[in-house]
This record gives sequence, structure tokens and C-alpha cells, in this order.
Amino acid sequence: MTSKQDLRTLFERYYDKMYVAARIMLHDDEESRDAVSDVFARIADGSIDVREDTASAFLLTCVRNKCLKMIRAKLVRQRASRFLQMDDSIEMTPIDAQTDRLTAVLDFCERELTPQTLRVFQLRHQQRKTYAEIASTLGISEAAVYKHLAQALKKIKNHFNP
Repeated sequence: MTSKQDLRTLFERYYDKMYVAARIMLHDDEESRDAVSDVFARIADGSIDVREDTASAFLLTCVRNKCLKMIRAKLVRQRASRFLQMDDSIEMTPIDAQTDRLTAVLDFCERELTPQTLRVFQLRHQQRKTYAEIASTLGISEAAVYKHLAQALKKIKNHFNP
């Protein structure tokens, strides 16, 4: 179904349904139009082949998948933006202040963390070992490693950023 007439028929018949589905997922008119247009562009260039008997469900699935990709890309951009903002703020502090802060964190860890949690924390952040390597070294599960690290980070955050 790639002739201009077939494409026009698909567009006229399914555009509104596809747009509404995209609008529900994306909450943005412009992005919704872009998602639907991208699906039709892929049909036009032959990347997608639409069968007439399953066109409605297939096109709605294509729009849903495109919307999910757009949402995922937006989330990645947001996370990267937050990371870059955090990274910028760290580099703006003098090296002495960073060193003092790290020393304070390490002292706190040695005082407040259980011996096992401290050992997991040190293996992960000082020796840069993976969860699997830590689990193997200490004879515990990777889930336990995760729990120890989560507990350590929670205590550190609560103490230094109440």
C-alpha cells in the first residue's frame, strides 16, 4: 500500500484517530502532529508496509511506538540536562572544598555505616568494583550489594543534605 492514492486514503481515514492517540500520550499538539506525520512519512518512503485488513490497529500501534520513543528520548535529555547541571556545579567549587567535603563524607561513613555496608561502599566507590565483583568478593548476592549501597547513600544524603 504505497501508492499516493492509498496513502491519501490511509491519511484521510486514520489521521484523526492517530492524532488523538498521540495527543493522549504526549499532551502536546505539535509533538502529536510530528509523531503521526513521522508514521506517514515512513509509509511513504516504504519503511513501513501497511496491510489493508489490519491498517487501523497497525497504524495506532505505530503511533504508540513512536510516542513511546519520543517520551523516552525526552526523559534521556532531561536526565542528561540534570546531570550536566550537577556536573557544572561540582566543577565550580574549589578543589580544597571538594577534598574537605569528600573527607567529611568518608569520616561520616566510617562512623555511621555498619561494617558490611562500609565495605560494600568502599569496594564500589573507592576501588570501582562492579556489583557482581563486590558480591563475589564478599560472598553476598548482587541484590544485597544494591541494598547496602542504597542504605549508605540514603544515610549520606540525609546527613549532608537534610
